[in-house]
Amino acid sequence: MKKYLVSMVFGLLALVMLSGCATAEERAARVAERTAKVRTALKERNYKIGIDHMYPMKGGSKSVSFGYTVEVRNDSLFSYLPYIGRAYQIPYGGGKGLNFSERIGSYQELQKKNGLRHIEIGVKNDEDTYLYTIEVYDNGSSHIDVQARQRERISYSGEMIFDK
Repeated sequence: MKKYLVSMVFGLLALVMLSGCATAEERAARVAERTAKVRTALKERNYKIGIDHMYPMKGGSKSVSFGYTVEVRNDSLFSYLPYIGRAYQIPYGGGKGLNFSERIGSYQELQKKNGLRHIEIGVKNDEDTYLYTIEVYDNGSSHIDVQARQRERISYSGEMIFDK
């Protein structure tokens, strides 16, 4: 009876250890798949970043509800972002803010270390000129910094969104 109990405990331990190895392999496969998706999306200039936090120049960070995004599709930027900060000169009624879609004026992408991509996008609309600086890691986490001529700088963080 004692031998049977000991062999059963060792069998269960072996099963748990093997299932742990399978999970590590599955996790590595998911990480590799996500990295490939991120790199492909950036290469094709077809990606969307969902925003979860904003960092205005004054005050602390603010959590953002789901739905705010920055999207790059080929030669266009679709910006749907909340804004808190000082506006120096804006149209009567507040203007568009950071909610617009425009053709990209300039686009530069640099590969940094540790899987970081640094992207600078220049955009101009009828209200202002903007520089979007986007940093994307291989896992899809992103940081966006927006500089405008007529508004204070503001930053955001979020994740890349992939259609299922």
